[in-house]
Amino acid sequence: MNTLFWKLGSAAIAGLLVLGGGYLASSPSPALAEANAVTFPPLDRLVHYTTVRRGVTREHMLTSNEALAAIRAGRPVPTGTHVVLVDYQSDVLHRYLVSEKTGEGMDDWQYQWFWPDGTVKADEDTARCYSCHRSQQERQFMFTHADATAFDGTTQ
Repeated sequence: MNTLFWKLGSAAIAGLLVLGGGYLASSPSPALAEANAVTFPPLDRLVHYTTVRRGVTREHMLTSNEALAAIRAGRPVPTGTHVVLVDYQSDVLHRYLVSEKTGEGMDDWQYQWFWPDGTVKADEDTARCYSCHRSQQERQFMFTHADATAFDGTTQ
């Protein structure tokens, strides 16, 4: 009789594990940042070309002189270009959003969030960044394209 209970109990447990495992594996998982080709740029080599303010949020926008020259000339920015949003909340550095041109194609942009120490902020959905910035495809995926075009070299 013990053997029968053992077999039935084992079968029931195995079935629950398979059923539960299948359920868990098929349930939606949160969208989190994944490792990708985006690198944290040398901020000291980038130019602060504009600031966006919304309530307690202040965003400094940075990119390279080469990218700014290409934008002013109406050319695509070079592969390897970084555009950085430095996110301050109530005047405290909160995080960086880095977009990087990873290839020659118009759509070859990737995004990554970073903590102030330069490590990946893995709880952000980088696919959301691309889906929103896609609306700015004709402007190098930049909501601040007009500011970059108008930038005259004066520190913001």
